[in-house]
Formats: sequence, C-alpha cells, structure tokens
Amino acid sequence: MNRIIAIVTLLLSFVSLHLNAQDIKEQDSSKHTPRVFPMPVKYLYFHSEILGVDKNFSVILPRSYDKEPDRKYPVLYLLHGGGENDWEWANIPVSMLCEAVSKMTGDGSCAEMIIVQPNATEYKGGYNNREDWKYQDYFFNELMPVIEKNFRTINDKGHRAIGGLSMGAGGTYQYALTRPELFCAAYAISGHSSIDVTTLSPEEQEKVKTVAWTIDCGGQDIAFDNAVKTYQQMKKIGMNCQFRSEYGVHATFYWYDGLCKMQTFFTRHFSDQCK
Repeated sequence: MNRIIAIVTLLLSFVSLHLNAQDIKEQDSSKHTPRVFPMPVKYLYFHSEILGVDKNFSVILPRSYDKEPDRKYPVLYLLHGGGENDWEWANIPVSMLCEAVSKMTGDGSCAEMIIVQPNATEYKGGYNNREDWKYQDYFFNELMPVIEKNFRTINDKGHRAIGGLSMGAGGTYQYALTRPELFCAAYAISGHSSIDVTTLSPEEQEKVKTVAWTIDCGGQDIAFDNAVKTYQQMKKIGMNCQFRSEYGVHATFYWYDGLCKMQTFFTRHFSDQCK
C-alpha cells in the first residue's frame, strides 16, 4: 500500500511540474524598446521548477504565422553568447535579427521557421548542468516542451535544429552531440567543444552521424584551433560535417554573416524542404 501511495505521489509531482512549466507569461514590456518588427516577436517567461526561478525566453515567429493558423513550422533553437540574453544575439538586437531573417525568407534564401532564443545569462550563465544549476535539464525537460505545446512547431527530429555562437556554440556542441535524436542539423560559430567524438562508443558515433554539422570560425578567432580540431575529429569518424572560415575575429560582424549562412544551411536539412 505504501508503495502504491509513493508511486501515485511521484506521478502527481511530475504532472504538477509539467503543468507549471506550461504557464507562460509576457515579460515586462518596459524592458524592451517598442517597435513594429517585420516578424512577430514574443518576449516570454515561465517559472522553472528545475531552476527555481522565472526564466525568460524570446520567440521570433514567421510572418505567415498568424495568417496561416493551420500551418506548422520547423524550429531553430538559437543560443546566444556569454553576457548576452534572449533578445540580443551576437550583440545584435532582435530587431536586426528579424530584419535579416525577414529578408532571407522573403527572397527565398531560407525557409520560414520559428526561432527560439533561450536566456542562459540570467542568474547564472552557461548552458551546462552544474551542481546547483541544472540548465541543461531545464532546456530539455521544460523549455522544449513549453515551445512544442504553445507554438505550432513540427515536433520531430527532421524539423528541429540548433545553433549558436561562442558560449552558445559550446551549448550547441553539448546539446546536439549528447541528444542527437532531437536535431537534424547543428551550426556552431566561434565556439569550443569539450567533447571528442572519436572517444564515443560505436553506438554513440552512429547516433551523432545522423546530425548534419557546420563548424564556422574566423581565421583570426581565438577559437579557431579548437574549431579545426573538432572538425577533424568529426570527419575522422565519418560525420556529416563541413567547415567554413573567412577572415574574421571573435566579433559581431562575423557572427551576423554566420547567422545568414546558418539559415540557408538549416533550410537544406529540414525534412522535405519544410513543405
């Protein structure tokens, strides 16, 4: 009897956690400059039971989102760098991101997609789990379910991608290499990977081969040597990976260009060309 009560209590706790995570709210509008964007932007938050705080995130929606209420879209999780937040990626405000993506979708360079920008700077920075800050658990167990419940995403591997710069590139490596069943493609800009794929088990190597990769790093970037090393490790085990490098340092202008390359790369890898 006590065992049954314990199991029921555990199930109720899980349901409570799941429901709390779905209760999303609008962020304080006074923190954002009023502007008419070319694409709908949502500044949101919900209370994370895992982290024990209210956690911000932003969502950039396709221009057709409200006009085509029955349509579903691929989703990109776009991870910012150190010291940035969910409305500023590569030190570029969300208004400029909207303008770049709007132009590319308008001319057919990339498919329309839902872009989710988590916030990994609030309270404690970083995308990995720590003893007292389980951000990676929050990302997979709370944030992703919130997105897939509240927005019209196509909820399968073939229509889900992840990319980021610097610290966000580190998060991209971590998430796509440890959870390859969730993402069809990954794009890491100016980042360091702490995972050597040649040390993975044969079974793990087969799984990471199902993700298409671009490693992108300026030739003068402090992360260049690590980027080259990671690319070589990926190629050694036969991963689907390409390397891009142009003249550039660890700076905004290179990352903005990388964002545009990222969008076309993901478009090529979304299942059925997003149709």
